[in-house]
Amino acid sequence: MHTGGITRRHLVAGALALALAACTPAAGQEPSAAPSPPPRYFGLDHYGNLTLMMSEQEALATGDLQPTPVATLLGRNVYSFTGGPTPDASRMAADTKIEKDVAEAESGAFGDSSQGTADAARVYAASASRVAARMLEFQSSGGASYLDGALDTIAAPPGAVTEAGIHRGSTLTEVQTAYAAKGLTQTSATLYEVPVPGRAGWVLLLTFGKDTVTYMSLGKAG
Repeated sequence: MHTGGITRRHLVAGALALALAACTPAAGQEPSAAPSPPPRYFGLDHYGNLTLMMSEQEALATGDLQPTPVATLLGRNVYSFTGGPTPDASRMAADTKIEKDVAEAESGAFGDSSQGTADAARVYAASASRVAARMLEFQSSGGASYLDGALDTIAAPPGAVTEAGIHRGSTLTEVQTAYAAKGLTQTSATLYEVPVPGRAGWVLLLTFGKDTVTYMSLGKAG
């Protein structure tokens, strides 16, 4: 359908750009932080009882995750850790409404008129804003996301520490010292990746802001 060049692909790309921009605090700002739990080891292939190869149901059975998703994000079920943020039914209903509107826009329900194009653009913008906000919340508080029952990402909560002593607030120099010999690669101005041994395609992802680590996660490269 014709929507003035705005498509779901643009929506997802825009949302990812917004989320990455939000992960880098502006000068004079600090990222909002959830209450910090005691330090917990964040391994290159696991966190607590969660491992990369566990299915969604296996992960839920560990008790490390709350049993109900706190969000759905680009087809993924997003869970917080036990003791973390709890599901907000009204917010999730609003999220569902936004994505229903997106589906209608993609189906051509808004038409090709100038008003229809404007309405579609408004819906896509609302969805992009939602995705960026939920991504930032996920990275901030930590948790795990699953796509079709398989792990997509484990985000480290505040206070988590890697086996090499890296945590939120670690400097780039500290990260380079810890992981230069383990395949550390810079993939963008604010992102570094460390390959997970024995798990092709999986990486420890380190997000930087103001020259220190702001978020850590385990996920697929790229």
